[in-house]
Amino acid sequence: MSVRVRRTLLVLLSLALVIGALAACRNETQNIIRRSIQDFTSVRMYITVYSYDGTVLFEGLVDGKPTRSSARSDDGGDAQAGSYVFWYDERGRYHQTSMPYIVTTYDRGVQP
Repeated sequence: MSVRVRRTLLVLLSLALVIGALAACRNETQNIIRRSIQDFTSVRMYITVYSYDGTVLFEGLVDGKPTRSSARSDDGGDAQAGSYVFWYDERGRYHQTSMPYIVTTYDRGVQP
């Protein structure tokens, strides 16, 4: 077996192990890993929150990424008490909403 083939097999095996390890992680662990990669690559994310009639209520830069969450009822059932998204802005302020929203990697308020 040539050196090139061995090296290719080693890279493929390493990649398979990393993918397998990530697949075995809980969702929260996967989110932490994704956020670390996003912070490392310096991807900026912007959020636009809309009212139900389509009016823009909020536009801004997100520090990290928005997190979607669901509140569950306390009676032990599977019924959701409410879904919402929360994020921190570039000044460290906390925001939370259950309104419709869109997240982009570009500022929608700036004309090209």
